[in-house]
Amino acid sequence: MSPPVQRLRLCYAQTGDARYVGHLDTARFWERVFRRADLPLAYTQGYNPQPRIQFASALPVGIDGENELLDVWLNETLHPQVWIERLQHALPPGFRLKSVQDVPLKAPAMQSQLRTARYSVDFGTAIAGDALTARVQHLLAEPELWRPHHKRKDKIYDLRALIDEMQVEETGNGTLLRLLVHSGSQGNARVDEVLGALGVADIRHHTVRHELIFAAPLAEGAENGGQG
Repeated sequence: MSPPVQRLRLCYAQTGDARYVGHLDTARFWERVFRRADLPLAYTQGYNPQPRIQFASALPVGIDGENELLDVWLNETLHPQVWIERLQHALPPGFRLKSVQDVPLKAPAMQSQLRTARYSVDFGTAIAGDALTARVQHLLAEPELWRPHHKRKDKIYDLRALIDEMQVEETGNGTLLRLLVHSGSQGNARVDEVLGALGVADIRHHTVRHELIFAAPLAEGAENGGQG
């Protein structure tokens, strides 16, 4: 099995009905897209080789992603523009390819560099701006906010420590909550947990992940493509 000779980074949007596709299904979806586009995928070693595909962060189900990132390794070199043209024809509604960039083969894994993520939560007219502002101010005034871990109920974590920014905006369409929260291996704040702590999780809303922000530039010379 030949070693990879090229690593490419995709920036893509996953919106509309596609936001209901879970992470494992999204990974399988991209693998099918790559095969349909006849890309020379590189594979892992071992008894059960898998295409070398790596996401920056799993997109939570039900949330639109405007600048999602994944890396894929190839065993033949392709010009990124050729790659874009091949893939555009294979993507269904809800997925939109925004950019493809070369990345050094030895660049750090995106997950290890991910630090925060920027979200917006649109409540429309379901809650008044001043009412949400009061809830936000109350939560931000708390020095700690201990919550049970969503996977391990015997473990607790401080949700307040994972919230960097929280602001309320009143727009022409209603009330918008903007969030900057920790994301990645060093701590991850789930938006649904934040909304639960605010007491607004059951109010109709639409959430968008706008940006993934990293500790340092992911790859020298790579285009921003949704990175901080």
